[in-house]
Amino acid sequence: MVDAKRVQHRWSTRDVEPPHALAYWIETISRTFLEIDIDTPERERFHAQLAQSALGPATLCLIEADTQTVRRTRARIAQSRYAAYFLLTMRTGHVRLQQHGRESHVHPGQCVLVDCQEPYRLDCLPTTRCVAVRFPQDWLRNWLPCAERLANTVLPATGWGAALAAALVSLDVDGEEELALPEGAVAEQLAALLALTAGPKSHEFTGGDKLLRRILQTLRDRCAEPGLAPGDIAAVHGISKRYLHYLFAHASTTFRSELMRLRLESAHRLLSDHRYSSVSVSEISGRCGFVEPSHFAKRFRKAFGLGPQELRKAQTGTEVHLGRVRDRLPSGAQR
Repeated sequence: MVDAKRVQHRWSTRDVEPPHALAYWIETISRTFLEIDIDTPERERFHAQLAQSALGPATLCLIEADTQTVRRTRARIAQSRYAAYFLLTMRTGHVRLQQHGRESHVHPGQCVLVDCQEPYRLDCLPTTRCVAVRFPQDWLRNWLPCAERLANTVLPATGWGAALAAALVSLDVDGEEELALPEGAVAEQLAALLALTAGPKSHEFTGGDKLLRRILQTLRDRCAEPGLAPGDIAAVHGISKRYLHYLFAHASTTFRSELMRLRLESAHRLLSDHRYSSVSVSEISGRCGFVEPSHFAKRFRKAFGLGPQELRKAQTGTEVHLGRVRDRLPSGAQR
């Protein structure tokens, strides 16, 4: 099972009367994981359970269920609160996935990425047990720029694919030890393994998209530099500031928005890491490129709903999702 120290919530159809089990399951999954429709031939005695925990910007779920058919329709997509992908890994049983006009069969030990922004159908046969890791769409694209190309492709169980499967298995162990790394770092490791498994072709872009990805990588590498300006990044890539701003605008964002997001994400990681508990908030803000601690605290609270000191205290209780920054950045609020 999922490490008890990291489980935030558990749900089971055993908590309701059998006639209400299916309705309860649909409502639970739609509220806590993804808006979907579910049907089953076992309506009168359907059983399912879900264990869920935060994994930094991602969400980790262990799902066990009797035979069921899961559908993600256009109507359900329109109800979504956020855009996401989820990585599905089978433990027992198998699923038949239909998406993007293709059909895939996923068996124990195999993984598949599902695009939550496109309709799909999952036939889970018979009783299944699986691990699903949900990643915010924009966050995952930092690691896998063309994630949609990988959707509904059963990943190889060799090479990096085997390493990815092993990492997911490790998260499915009922142990007493806490993770050696912050949960956000674990999510990054999973995303990196997924990108390595996908191979170089999954990163291919053309024209301005390729250039923007290189610019974002440079920005990520240098975001801790105080006073970093658009001209500094434009010069590195041999383009004008005007063209740099055009590339960001074409991607529906801005240089300033992306710089602020990266700095805040970096600060969140350090403040969430117990190894940095002796480093003051003021020093962390400086390490992440902020000149004024008060400005940092204001931006941090706006992005995550808690101040830096409050976040540190919260680490002993409810985890604050890094993914919340995606709901607030890059909006006009941080400009």
